[in-house]
Amino acid sequence: MTKSETQIESQNNFLLDNHLPEIGLEAMRDEVMRSLTDKPRRIPSKYFYNKEGSVLFEEITNLPEYYLSRTEKAILSSLWNKLAIDAHNLHIIELGSGDCSKIELLLRTLPKSTLDTITYHPVDFSSNALKDSANNLMQQFPDLCIHGIVADFFHQIHLLPSERPRLVCFFGSTIGNFNKNEINAFMNELGNAMETGDHLLLGLDMIKDLDVLEKAYNDNKGVTARFNKNILSVANELLEADFEPHLFDHRAFYNKEHHRIEMHLVARENMIVTCGFNDSTIELKAGEIIHTENSHKFDRDHIQYMGKTAGLTIRQVFTDPQQWFSLVLYAK
Repeated sequence: MTKSETQIESQNNFLLDNHLPEIGLEAMRDEVMRSLTDKPRRIPSKYFYNKEGSVLFEEITNLPEYYLSRTEKAILSSLWNKLAIDAHNLHIIELGSGDCSKIELLLRTLPKSTLDTITYHPVDFSSNALKDSANNLMQQFPDLCIHGIVADFFHQIHLLPSERPRLVCFFGSTIGNFNKNEINAFMNELGNAMETGDHLLLGLDMIKDLDVLEKAYNDNKGVTARFNKNILSVANELLEADFEPHLFDHRAFYNKEHHRIEMHLVARENMIVTCGFNDSTIELKAGEIIHTENSHKFDRDHIQYMGKTAGLTIRQVFTDPQQWFSLVLYAK
């Protein structure tokens, strides 16, 4: 597929390329269908982020129980000078960028004279999220060149630009949504894609008190529950299915053995779901679960191991006073 075929928007200093067609609708349908017929049933968490899911997640990040975003942002707000990276002619690549609130904090602390030499590459599964965040950033940083990439970065890491020194940012402890084998595979592939002089700034949520962890995924307003159930609306759209999200309960808990929060949807009653795209059905019994997300929590040993897996050197670990969250700077 040529660049002109993937380009979906271009204006001034903004370019947006959509590489999801390279994966294809049928492949996404097959992935979701295969996951829903696994035992136990599941839906990959990347399918949370349609337009409604992105709005709900932004609401989650502002909840008092959800410490992750505000703790990471507090670290980011004064981080740039501690990184000791030359910003001139730098590619800043943000994987799973979502809204622009975190990269905005980093950009605000960059030397203003370098902004017109930098290209920011947000990479996300949601084109709506990319366009919204790009519009926001262009108003604040009119000299900044933005090249958005709509892609599944886990499978399309080869799309990352490589003609300049790169700072790859992967915030929010999003890497914790992968299982352990996927984390190892991703870090290995990312490390192989990086070149000497490149850096990775990786956000990791650390292991902590059980009550703090579980409250972050079971907020009093029920926003996380709505976010979790919304993934069934995405499945409905992809599969031409008739899941009824209100017939499921949200469940989130910490699995101590695997060091992760698990999110599930629990069927309230027996049901038969019809999938129109292939004229099939999915039969669920009352109490049966659909596993929608893992959110792994990390410690210093994990930080060391991931760097080793990627062939990267740890330059520095930045954390908050409570050591709830870490931003790790790795270098190739």
